[in-house]
Amino acid sequence: MAKPLSRIDKDDLMRVVCDAIQHSITTTTARARATAASAVNDEQRPENEYDTRGLEESYLAAGQAQRVADLEVELASLRSLPIARFRPGAPIAATALVRVEDEDGEARVVFLLPAAGGVVVEMDGEKISIVSPQSPLGQAMVGRSEDDDFDFLIKGKTRSFTVIDVS
Repeated sequence: MAKPLSRIDKDDLMRVVCDAIQHSITTTTARARATAASAVNDEQRPENEYDTRGLEESYLAAGQAQRVADLEVELASLRSLPIARFRPGAPIAATALVRVEDEDGEARVVFLLPAAGGVVVEMDGEKISIVSPQSPLGQAMVGRSEDDDFDFLIKGKTRSFTVIDVS
């Protein structure tokens, strides 16, 4: 049987999530700089009127720079987010750490956050997926409590889940 989620310090978990976002900012910034430098490199000069490699690289660099800006906004919002403590029977809401189990007995742990959806971290031996309350899974969980069941469509197939633990 899995250990209760209450043993996981959510403040520490939030730091791990923020560190993962900071790592993405660092690597994406480096890629954006390299791509921008490549776009203006002499080797990228068009060989003919149809050669758009340099232009394409500049668009890519702009997209990467925008991604960095978006990640910085996400990071700032998470750093200022108050983390709620959920008592037994409390409905799931933002900052809830939730273990759900599907009809096959497979469990997954999610941390409901308004940013960083899709990030996966590991803490105290648990693989934890960040899910936003606006995502389909987040919407299906919000307002539910321990022992509640809900259905969720995954890859065209409806799966049944039970909320096992909320912290």
